[in-house]
Amino acid sequence: MKLSYGIPLIDDLSLEELEHYLALLQEIGYEGVECSVCRAADLPKEAIRELLDKYSLRFSGFRSGAVYDRTGVRFSSPDPAVRQKAVEMINQVVDLCAYFDCPLLLGRVQGLLEDGEDLVQAKEWIKDCVRQVARHAGETGVPIAYEPINRFEMNYNHTTKEMVAYIQEINAPLSHKVGLLMDLYHMAMEDNSIAAAFIRSIPYIVHVHFRDSNNGVPGSGTIDFADAVKVLDAMEYKGWIALEVAFDFCDYEKGARDSMAYLAPMIAAAQQCR
Repeated sequence: MKLSYGIPLIDDLSLEELEHYLALLQEIGYEGVECSVCRAADLPKEAIRELLDKYSLRFSGFRSGAVYDRTGVRFSSPDPAVRQKAVEMINQVVDLCAYFDCPLLLGRVQGLLEDGEDLVQAKEWIKDCVRQVARHAGETGVPIAYEPINRFEMNYNHTTKEMVAYIQEINAPLSHKVGLLMDLYHMAMEDNSIAAAFIRSIPYIVHVHFRDSNNGVPGSGTIDFADAVKVLDAMEYKGWIALEVAFDFCDYEKGARDSMAYLAPMIAAAQQCR
């Protein structure tokens, strides 16, 4: 298991600001960095790669929710032109993921349904859009991790169980399969058991997010991270664990340091007790 820590939306960062975050995360001991992106095609990829290499860090994934949050395009839109624009923008994120050899993290771009919109029809449109993205991702082997999101942020696709069933439908005609992004924050609200949700999802897990119940540093809320770490270790999960701490929860550096101090010994202890 490798630890990564989130930085602000990369579209909004200058190279100098990005370097500040990367230098800090390397000094603390993180192996990876993770961020949201909206307009992926506009980023200075080569300069960003030079900075990653300078600080011996990797992107653990690109979160794509900003495409929806910033532009309003969504896979569930009744307007086919809006759906196609959403696919085009997410495919640009796929290309960015291919360049940096990391997964596409998918969820919010499915979009909130508006009053009067039909869920059954919307989920068919979403399936079609995700399949288009998956076929594009398959050209370069980019993994796709699709996230169940809690009921307060999305009005469907909440639980791990229903998302497993949904991606099974999505994957039926695909050679490049879609997997799951497992986020403890959402799981704690929607799943009866975090451990059971992980076990149910073993064949599909691509990526994991750690965030406490209060959107804060692990250990500051009510989620049992020690149990989650033990379950992931028992499953022999070897992927990224990306930390999501709200930027308004505490000072950024304190959040990054406290998260590492809390989780690194916990992961080491779980691995020693195999």
